[in-house]
Order: sequence, then C-alpha cells, then structure tokens
Amino acid sequence: MFLRTGLFAGIAAGIFGIGLSSMAVPAAAQSVADFYKGKRLSIYVGSTTGGGYDAYARHVARHIGRLLPGAPDTVVMNMPGGGGLKVTNYLYSVAPKDGTALGTLQRGMLTAPLLEARTENNAFQPQKFNWLGSLNTETGVIISSTAAPHKTMDDLFKTELIVGSSGPSTDFLPLFLNNVIGTKFKIVQGYQSSTEAYLALERGEVQGRVSGGWTGDRKTVEPWHAAGKVRYLAVVSLKASGYFPGLPLVTQYAKTDEQKQVMELILSSQLWGRPFTMPPGVPSDRVAAMRKAFGDLTKDKEFVAEAEKLKLDLELVDGAEIDAIMARVYATPASVVEVARKAIGANVK
Repeated sequence: MFLRTGLFAGIAAGIFGIGLSSMAVPAAAQSVADFYKGKRLSIYVGSTTGGGYDAYARHVARHIGRLLPGAPDTVVMNMPGGGGLKVTNYLYSVAPKDGTALGTLQRGMLTAPLLEARTENNAFQPQKFNWLGSLNTETGVIISSTAAPHKTMDDLFKTELIVGSSGPSTDFLPLFLNNVIGTKFKIVQGYQSSTEAYLALERGEVQGRVSGGWTGDRKTVEPWHAAGKVRYLAVVSLKASGYFPGLPLVTQYAKTDEQKQVMELILSSQLWGRPFTMPPGVPSDRVAAMRKAFGDLTKDKEFVAEAEKLKLDLELVDGAEIDAIMARVYATPASVVEVARKAIGANVK
C-alpha cells in the first residue's frame, strides 16, 4: 500500500479554518456540526457492488462520518449506467445540494466534455463540481487469457484480442490504442460493471480486459495470474508501475510527438484515480469540512489499517490537486484534443 500527503493538504485545512471563523459571526447561523448532527450522508457510486469504485466508496462510508463535525451516518447508493454517466448527471443536476450527497465518479467523466462531442447526456461541467479528492492514483494493465495466443504486447498488433467493456469509461482505452498506435482489440459491450466483464473473461466469453484501474481489479486478477490463467501484456499508464516490473508502457509504442501528446491527454485521468465529489452549489463551509475530513482519512489509523487489510492503496490526491490537474488538461491545444476525440470516437460493434 502506498501512502502520501496531498500537495495541497494545507490549503484544505486553511479553507476549513476560514469557513469556521466566518460562520461564528452571525449568532443565528447554523454550524457545520449542527447541520450534520442526525443527518445521513449518501455516497453514490456509478457501478454495481464488487468493483474498485464500490470498494473505495464503502471503505470511506465506514469512516468519514466520525471525522466530520456532527458525526452523520453514511450509506452507499449504487447507481450503475452509462459507464458512470448516470451518476455523474444525477450528482450534477438532481442530487441535494445541502452537503448530504457525494459520490465517486468514473475517472473518465472528468474529461468526457473535453474529449467527446457535447450532447444533452454529458452537459455537465466537471470544473463546477466540488472535488474532495481521490484516495489513489491509477495504473492500467492489458490482460489476456492464457487460452488466447497473445504472449506479448507485440502480438496485439498482429492478432485480434476480444475484450469486455462495461461502458464508455472502459471502451475508450482499447479504442484509443487501436486508433493511435494500431492495436487490434475487438470490444464487446453490454457488461454493467468491471465485475461482470471479469466474469465474462472467466467464462471464456471474452479473451481479455484492458484494466484502467488496477487497485480495484487486482483482487480478482492476481489469483488468476498466480494460477497461470492470464498474462499481463503492457502497462496502460504515463509512468512505470511497481506492480509490473519489466512490463512495457503503452506510451513506448507512440511513434510521433502527436501520438505521445494524445496518449498523455487521454491517460491523464489516471492521475486522479477514483475522484470523490460533492455537487455544484453546496455551501462552501460544508465543502471545506468534507474536504478536511476526506484528507484526514489517510491519517486515521483505523482507516489506514483497514485499507491495508482490504489491499486498497492510499495515495491521496486532494481536491485542490484535482482542480489543478484539470486546469492543465483543459488547456491542451485544440489540435491535440481533436486528434484525441477522433481516436476515441469510432463506432464500437
């Protein structure tokens, strides 16, 4: 398990302190503790139970309440659909904006309005969410069944590999690799979650999976690898991973500067791992309190000990860091964005 302190952790604490002092001025104002006392928090997850997003959400739910003023109860609400789009739209437009609703969004949702054609389905603006942070960064890996003929990354340029998809947030990885560097993935859609996609791999319905989130998938895949049922072909990341020593990075297969820039743009979402957020419009003092509590989780002995037991990596990226990374991503030159859009925009059958 990896544990670090967020670059901007002090900012969140400072904001929290400012919020409390400003609330003390009006005598009749309701404090954060008064608001949350007796309340119930709902953490919304855009996938079914059993996957990585769900695991992190449930871990947070067991602990966040006691670190918040007022000690509210917390429940997890699974809202699968559209590869995370359903829960994103719900949190953006429908969920209560009083501080009782938060959620963890599929990481690709934060760049979806930039990389995909704007429609009524993705009319949300990620910059308007109140980002709390992420408890990890992510590494992806290309997995193939040992029943498939693929033994190395090079084989993906010669022979088709059938992979399962659980929606747009997982479609884009094999799709952009096909369109940018020329791999031969055949994508099978229709699975509601990563759990279902891995069951399909176990049943032999598909031959592999392009995992975008190893911390959530490792509990399923590591035993298969140890038993010789699957192979790892390449790391889908901008940086090497200690989990896969000696395995090539997919970025090594970029042949031009433009291909490298496109890959950097598309893979940047791994930097914020599994981001937690509150809807737009939540009172700033409650956002500040939630940000502080979220950051305090990684310093809480009980939380950290349980994460170790569950094999959940902790590498805090706080809300301010997510804001900063998104600002850089959304400043990407339009010409690179256009190439990236085309790379993930082909029809999938």
